Order: sequence, then structure tokens, then C-alpha cells
Amino acid sequence: MNELLETYHFLTNRLATDPLLSLAQTVVWLDPLWQEADEDEDASPDEDGTLALALRITRRVFPEVYTQAVEKLRRGATYADLDRLICAAFAQQGIPLESLEWIGFGVPVPAYGVMLDDPDSYTMHPDIISVLECFGVSWPPDRYHVEVPEAAYTAGRLIAADLEHHTDERCRQVAWLLQWLFACSGNSSVDYDYDTLCEFQPLSWDQDDLAFAVDIITEADQIMANVERGLQFLLSCPDMLAALKNNVKRLYRAIQKNGDPKKELRLRLKWPVVRESELSAR
Repeated sequence: MNELLETYHFLTNRLATDPLLSLAQTVVWLDPLWQEADEDEDASPDEDGTLALALRITRRVFPEVYTQAVEKLRRGATYADLDRLICAAFAQQGIPLESLEWIGFGVPVPAYGVMLDDPDSYTMHPDIISVLECFGVSWPPDRYHVEVPEAAYTAGRLIAADLEHHTDERCRQVAWLLQWLFACSGNSSVDYDYDTLCEFQPLSWDQDDLAFAVDIITEADQIMANVERGLQFLLSCPDMLAALKNNVKRLYRAIQKNGDPKKELRLRLKWPVVRESELSAR
């Protein structure tokens, strides 16, 4: 046996018999990225670079998902397999990651907001047309631009604030609907559309930002569930829709008379008492 082979066998035996070296070997086998965990998270455009970035992030924020991914890698999983695995696991944690290629842009949050002057908003949400007609929103034939009265946002927010404390839960859900439409819920995912959200610095993958993102997303999903229920209630109740239209007219007159938009308006709004039997089926 030549000297090179003797050296190889010597090192192999030492590795197998030395507890510390065996432990190090086990750590490397179980956690192949342990040396790369603190590297800068600059994703390269290729799949290998994106996957490496995704694994580093996953290792830090969701270790159990990282363990599953490494196990899949050892079994010969493809990039597409790991993409599906990691994105599905993130979704279970409340993070809507659609594809690994987006992981380098920070923690993704949904954008539920609507732009009332954008015709596409009404194409995506046709049910809101009946509601916004109460605010005098016009829909021109060319549909390149939707005219929204200047006072609509003020009136919408005042009505939302009034309904927020209503004794009828369904009216409080209508308040959430108006807060969504007029971007005053206080939740950025609910108030802003995708283009607007992109103007903000994205949340990083550190634990504090991640926890904050989960809180935003959880709250936004709860709000949007109330928005949907409020919309269905409003559209199934002609009396409530008529009351909304009348209150908007009263507020528009008060706003015009008031002159100063910063001056507080004091106007008692009127709402009907709605029984379940009075709701129309939709």
C-alpha cells in the first residue's frame, strides 16, 4: 500500500473513532448550510442561487421546513419539487409566497386595496359598483378613468366611523367594507394596492419583521372576511343601500356647506333596523 492510501485510511479511521470529528461530520450531514447561514442574502438569477438563498432563509426562520427540504434534496428532489414544498410550508405559516423566485424581495404580504379611479378595480370587483354609485361615482363610456367625487373619501370615512360602533354586527361589517373601499382600515394590506405597496421598503426575513408580517396578514384576512360579509349584507338589503345613499347626500351637502375640510362635521346619520326576513336572496 502506497503512502497516499495509507494516509487516506489513517484519516478515515481517525474520523470514525474520534467522537468530536464524528459529531462534526454528523452536523455537516444534517445541516449542509451551517457555514453559509450568515452569508449575505443576495439571490443570483439562476435556480441554484435562488434555491440556496431560499434554504438559508428557511433555515433561519422555519428550521423544520429547512429540515424537510434538506431531506428531499438527499432523495434527489428537483428545484420544482422544493419550490412547491417550501412555498406550501410558508403558506401554512401564513406567508403567501407564490414562488421561490420572490423570496429575495423580502416577506411577501397581500395587496387587497382598490383604486377607485381605476376601471380595472371594477372589473375585478364588479359587486362594488352598486355601493359606489351611492357616492356618485360615474362610469364613463370609454372606461379609461372613473370619476370619483372629491368628497367621496371624506363621506366614506365618516360613514365607516359611524357604523363602526353600530349595535348590529352586520352594520359593523359594512363599516369594514367602507374602510376597505376608502383605504382607512389602518392595515396596509387592506388599504394599499400592489403598486402602492411596492413603493414601501419590504419587510426583511428577520424574526421581528416576519412576526410583524404575520400579524398584518392575519388581521388583513380577518378584515377582508368582514368586508365580504358586509358587501353581501348591503347588496341584499335595499333599505340599507337606500339609507347609505341618503346619508351620502346629506354628508355631501354638509361638506360643501362646511367649506373647510379640516373642520369637524357633526351630523347624525340615520340607519334602518333590518330584520333577516327583509333580506333579499343573492
